Amino acid sequence: LDCDTLTQMLKQSPNKIECACLDHRENVSPEYLALLVSLFKKAEVLNFDPFGRDAAYACLMACLMQGDGPRELVFTGHRDLDSISLHQAGLLFQGIAFSTSVETLILSQEFGFDEPENVGRALAHSLGLNRSLKRVGLCMAALDTNMQGILGSVLLETQVQSLDINNGSEEIDEHYEYNEIPFNILRDILCRKDCSLKHLRLDAVALSPSMNDDDLNTTLKNSSVRGFSLECANLDCSQIMETVSLFQSIETLCLNFNGISDLSPLDPLLIGSNATLKSLVLSADGVEETDVIDFFRKLPEMKCLRHVFLKFPFIGYSQSWKGVAVDAIRRNKSLECIEGGHFDDNFIDKTEVALSLNRGGRRALEVESSSVLPANLWPRVLERATNIVYCDYSISEEEEEIYYESEAKSEPVESTRVDVVFWLLREKMVGQCL
Repeated sequence: LDCDTLTQMLKQSPNKIECACLDHRENVSPEYLALLVSLFKKAEVLNFDPFGRDAAYACLMACLMQGDGPRELVFTGHRDLDSISLHQAGLLFQGIAFSTSVETLILSQEFGFDEPENVGRALAHSLGLNRSLKRVGLCMAALDTNMQGILGSVLLETQVQSLDINNGSEEIDEHYEYNEIPFNILRDILCRKDCSLKHLRLDAVALSPSMNDDDLNTTLKNSSVRGFSLECANLDCSQIMETVSLFQSIETLCLNFNGISDLSPLDPLLIGSNATLKSLVLSADGVEETDVIDFFRKLPEMKCLRHVFLKFPFIGYSQSWKGVAVDAIRRNKSLECIEGGHFDDNFIDKTEVALSLNRGGRRALEVESSSVLPANLWPRVLERATNIVYCDYSISEEEEEIYYESEAKSEPVESTRVDVVFWLLREKMVGQCL
């Protein structure tokens, strides 16, 4: 590796490097360290394994403290490589503590530390001092510490807007040791008036002590979180719903692989004047078919819901729910996308026009909407309806994108929808659609 030549190239180039990936390296020469410094200053995203030498961490610390470091730090690592010593972690976290450039910090489950408990405390202290971070993702298994200090540092002392705990955890089985979060601590931190968190993801966690009547204070609510994801949690259905009820302004909700057996507790988020939920991702392993039919029957009342990803165990085996679902989707005027991986072509054909109408602005025909919609805006509504995407306007199946994007992204327009305009005009003029 010609370090001197590469260093000169980096210094002379006016451009930033979008992403730099650094593998484990034991032999660190002065020339290589000079290259690292130039690379740290140029890289927007730094994805790295353990460096192997203290000097490399010292260089990264210096760049971070000078404000020249990368915008995003991603700790990857491999289990078969040497772990980071407490001294190396101290250098790294000191740089993070006083950095004005780093906005994203991701610590994957593969990253190892020699003294994880002490490193966990050092990280909590570092996060409490930082003022530039906006997104933090942590695998608690790599830190081997309780989460109270981490949560307190991130949510009370920083302006972090997105927090992921255990995102992408290893496969969970009966021997998996769940990270425990004191529910009263989580509630009290999240429900502070100065909480700035926008997105929260908790995977493979347990609330301790178990929630009971003394733990539940229904007057405490969070008004800042817009997106919440809870997956593979070691909680029963009532605990999950009590946790979700903490958020009064939530717009995106992901509940996967939690053994949910009752959907009715979600009604306050979906129905009524206080409903705020726009996107719902739900894998309900314990839900009966009758409960799902009841959910679809309520769908026309869900006036905020835009995007739904549903996965139930019976889908693909029973057909009785489909007629109810098709009728409900046709009568709902806000839902724009419904996915689940088990919806066949026949179901899609019967619902696609209704969903396209909703994307085209059918909710403008609601009594309370049309009474205030100026006539001169109707050409804009019809123009938009003509140019909506014919299909594939949907939530990405990658839950992370669902979680971080409040609105689904559409594909470039490939065709016009004259039929959508026709049905909108027909409903406007004669009150009959589909």
